[in-house]
Amino acid sequence: MMRCVKYLVLLSSWLVFSASLTNCAPRASMRGLQELDEKYENLLRIWTQSGIVHRDLDRMITVHATYLAPDFRKAFGVQYTKIFGIDPSKVDTDLELIATTTGQGHEFFIFADITEDAWNNLDERDSVWRMALWGAPDQAGLPPVSIHKFRGRGPNLKAFFPYIQGFGQSYLVTFPYNQENSQAVIEPENNSLKIKLASAFGTVELFWKVHQ
Repeated sequence: MMRCVKYLVLLSSWLVFSASLTNCAPRASMRGLQELDEKYENLLRIWTQSGIVHRDLDRMITVHATYLAPDFRKAFGVQYTKIFGIDPSKVDTDLELIATTTGQGHEFFIFADITEDAWNNLDERDSVWRMALWGAPDQAGLPPVSIHKFRGRGPNLKAFFPYIQGFGQSYLVTFPYNQENSQAVIEPENNSLKIKLASAFGTVELFWKVHQ
């Protein structure tokens, strides 16, 4: 009997530990190669959400996502000018898209570190991962209207998003402003956004409070 009790205690502890692996979000690093302005660093922290999916003891995906809110995008432009000394709209590389693609929808900078490199293809139609955006629980999830895969993980990109690691891929993901019924995704009574990234291995749900 005593042996059975010990087994149940161990089993319960394991189930709690396993659940914590699934729900415990990783901490996004805010200190990178550059000495970032305090305002930019604070806004990066405010608008960045993180999640992780484990299968058994294996990590399947770690994701950090920054909502490109107007105040963050403005601070990004100021930080860019401070570092490089030029207007980002005058330069045509991946990095400058973050400052210059305003008005196209709800945009997110997403860094995904996925165990299998072949599965880190969020921009491809046959990707194992599905992404959708919600503004309220009763809405239908909206898929992205575009996903731009950044060409690299270079030091310039990491300077602005220090949570980028040596592995993984970065994406600029755009969702529509409106639902299919033409109503705004962000509802005044909720003022929230949720991204769900799902696959057969599990799901990551990221939440933001947004004030229009």
